[in-house]
Amino acid sequence: MKKIGIIGAGASGLYAAVNLKNENNHVTILEKNSEIGKKILMTGNGRCNITNGKYYDGFLDNIVTNKKFIYSAFNLCDNYASIEFFENNGLELVKEDDDRIFPKSQRAEDVLSFFEKLIIEKNIKLVTDAEVLDVKKTDKFLVKTLKKEYQFDYLIIATGGLSYPNTGSSGDGYNFARDFGHSITKLRPSLVPIFFKDNDLLAIKALSFEKIGMKLICDNGSISELGPALITKNFITGPSVLKISSVAINENIKEILLDFVCKNFDQLDSEIIELLNENPKKDVVNILKEYIAEALCPIILRRSRVDLSKKASQLTRKERHSIIENITNFKLIFDRFGGFNTAVITKGGVDVDEINPKTMESKKVSGLYFIGEILDIDGLTGGYNLQLAFTSAYAAARAIKEKL
Repeated sequence: MKKIGIIGAGASGLYAAVNLKNENNHVTILEKNSEIGKKILMTGNGRCNITNGKYYDGFLDNIVTNKKFIYSAFNLCDNYASIEFFENNGLELVKEDDDRIFPKSQRAEDVLSFFEKLIIEKNIKLVTDAEVLDVKKTDKFLVKTLKKEYQFDYLIIATGGLSYPNTGSSGDGYNFARDFGHSITKLRPSLVPIFFKDNDLLAIKALSFEKIGMKLICDNGSISELGPALITKNFITGPSVLKISSVAINENIKEILLDFVCKNFDQLDSEIIELLNENPKKDVVNILKEYIAEALCPIILRRSRVDLSKKASQLTRKERHSIIENITNFKLIFDRFGGFNTAVITKGGVDVDEINPKTMESKKVSGLYFIGEILDIDGLTGGYNLQLAFTSAYAAARAIKEKL
């Protein structure tokens, strides 16, 4: 009976194991942590955005890096195949905004329970607290941990990237890949918050917006995004921010512009004129509360050089236009993108030119496979990266089973 080793019990490693195990093989998962799927518990704010329900082209449009590489594997296991797999094995799912798919229970823990159940049912050997120290190949793969050395006929490396290092993502898989002669493309944090330098927001704790316009002014033009966001005293985050960061991570950012109301200048001007005329004795700062968060109102007025005690009837046309400009083009001084400790995923990884796109097998070492975040593939936020993990895992599992 052939022995298959999987290094890493994250999304890709677990999905590979439960799709690979049958009566013709023996599967062992080696996990450095004391528990499986630590990063799964963090996804979707603890609810686990397990995949996305967009149809074929719509889904692939959200893959940022090496989209063509994933075509063959995606045709073997697309998002709907994964949805069917989870539901057929007892995990109820639900679709939410932007076609994001979550467990119906809204609990990431239930996704882990799903995998734990299948691991037991399929008699997969799971070894936790098993940090891999060294990997090499003679006639078989020799995998050395602190406590034991294992021999495998096939080896899947599913160690993840560098994002969220507190989950155990230390980049050791890249070292294993290099030891086997593989190239690693530049590694960068992706899907990260954006930090700014402005001091006039220091008193703000956290402001949440259902929809905000965001534009990054770069050397080569601008990049825009619209969607939910959260602003704190020194950084901005949220789905729209994570999305724009993935595209702009390599750009030289000069300035950040925020639009708090997403209305054109003339429309907003007309609405504010009407409110001012209806409330001539009211403070302008209180009128602004109709449009933006209360904590931002004094900041907007100060930036517009308008006295906080000014009445509506006293506001000049020039001051009104300055206020509208600051509401629709609120400028922030770009500081930096968040690091790996705040990154949802790692951009970069094992060079996919050295990987068979249909099987995820190394072109350099027979029987060696790379799946999930360790590969130089990534997508936007919204369930796409977990699906990339599942898709690459299935491709490797299927290819190995066909060899047995």
